[in-house]
Amino acid sequence: MLSALLKYQRLVLIAALAISVCHVSASEIRDWNKMTFIDVNAMDWEEMWTGLKDTSRGKKLYSNDQGGFMLYLEHDHGWDSLNTSRHFHDFHEWGYVLNGNFLIYEFVNGEQKSGSLYNMKAGTWMSRPPFSIHGHRPDAMKHQRVTPGAVQLAFSEGGKSYSLDPTNKWYSPSWKEVPQFTHPHFQDTATTQGMEWEDDANLPGASVKWLSDHGEDGFRAKLYYVPPGWQYSGKAKTTYFGKAQQFYYFLFGDLTVLSQESPNGPVKNTTAQKDFFINRPPKSLWTWGEGKLSTKGAMWLEVTYAQGARVGNGPIEKPIILPSK
Repeated sequence: MLSALLKYQRLVLIAALAISVCHVSASEIRDWNKMTFIDVNAMDWEEMWTGLKDTSRGKKLYSNDQGGFMLYLEHDHGWDSLNTSRHFHDFHEWGYVLNGNFLIYEFVNGEQKSGSLYNMKAGTWMSRPPFSIHGHRPDAMKHQRVTPGAVQLAFSEGGKSYSLDPTNKWYSPSWKEVPQFTHPHFQDTATTQGMEWEDDANLPGASVKWLSDHGEDGFRAKLYYVPPGWQYSGKAKTTYFGKAQQFYYFLFGDLTVLSQESPNGPVKNTTAQKDFFINRPPKSLWTWGEGKLSTKGAMWLEVTYAQGARVGNGPIEKPIILPSK
């Protein structure tokens, strides 16, 4: 009874804090941030993410002081892995396959040696909690002869990795002390047979696919689509978050986004196209413009963290509306 009461009091406190965050006045904010727009195709490949025999390569789209980072990775047909051992992390990671097929073995515990092969084909979303064992299996890669190619986004929240292979540099016998291993969450978003579009309640005229939603833990991911000629018809023209961090990756089409470095600063128009990445930190302004905002239509991946690009800092606040002048 007492534990139930304490749990209820905690939920009330969380709700009160969430409400208070949503009523932060823009006039009280002095340290506004700005959104970053990146054309990923215009970036150079970074040498430190080059795989064995130059069969894979990467670009870092984002990083933070807590060790988190986001990569754009390309694997050639016949690529080889730098790490083929069964391993797990003490942090959350997520990914989305943009093209091709990325094969990965999943294991339910440390005793399992073969595992189950999962084909992450184009359109696959993955959210992997801490202590989830996975790997590529060197014997399986040899058996495949020519491993399939893939292009994907991969986000690591930062922490330690542990191998179950005694010959691996990440090996630690402490893996035997893990009381229970976890399992990843996969969503096949590519076709309506696997996952259907729904009307979005907060963005009029847009369709949505829900990928992950852990609002109390502070993590959410969606796919959005707007049709050709789409116009914004909602009331929240300009919004910001007090603490929340968002990432957008554009999969198709074009979308015009308006941004400002502060409420009194000049408005900048940016047309995000396929393979554009937007980093939207807390206290940054997003504005929906007037008239047609997309010519071809647009589809994008949207990931939201409650705070600091790490699971566990929830709940996720509602966007704060900047009053019109």
